[in-house]
Amino acid sequence: DKDEKYLFLTEQDLESLMYYIKKEKPELLGITYFGAYYGLRREEILGLKWTAIDFKKKIIHIRHTVVHAGKTLRKDTTKTNAGRRDLMLFPVAEKCLNDIQRSQEENEKFWGDAYNDTQGYVFTASNGTPYDPNYVSDAFHRTTIKFGRPEITLHKLRHTCASLLINRGCDLKQMQYWLGHSDGTTTLNIYSHYDKHRLNAS
Repeated sequence: DKDEKYLFLTEQDLESLMYYIKKEKPELLGITYFGAYYGLRREEILGLKWTAIDFKKKIIHIRHTVVHAGKTLRKDTTKTNAGRRDLMLFPVAEKCLNDIQRSQEENEKFWGDAYNDTQGYVFTASNGTPYDPNYVSDAFHRTTIKFGRPEITLHKLRHTCASLLINRGCDLKQMQYWLGHSDGTTTLNIYSHYDKHRLNAS
């Protein structure tokens, strides 16, 4: 069924999921947050660098991606020009990032000279090494299976972000920019499926 590829979590569902992840797999909490509330793609989340966070102006610059290419990780710019975008830094997101910074500082002290501090990525393993994208997807899926919602994947959190944007009154152009869609048809498809979802749920 074509509709099965779309998944829209309620805010209550999302809060329950994040509470579970915080307990069971805390290293995925920030990744989940930026997938659900910012609608970032996996490669955009993992490509997020500290230099892209403007804490003073409260802006996140989406500029880089990290993708899996065979056995190596390839760092690159966003896939399309539409992927390059500037998003507001919400207070909750800022707190999330501050927590990650503190955790990285603690990990750097623990690992000492073995800590990989040359990358500058926000989401890394405890030794500072950037995550393998496939590892993150697999770890997230294993966690949602244990949560009892195996249909929730990291990519499908983007659909939930779209539904949150719609509920907050964003129009299609605003959604297209926020989600980094180069083609407005993709945004319209998500919107129409969410509209259908709302009608079926009411």
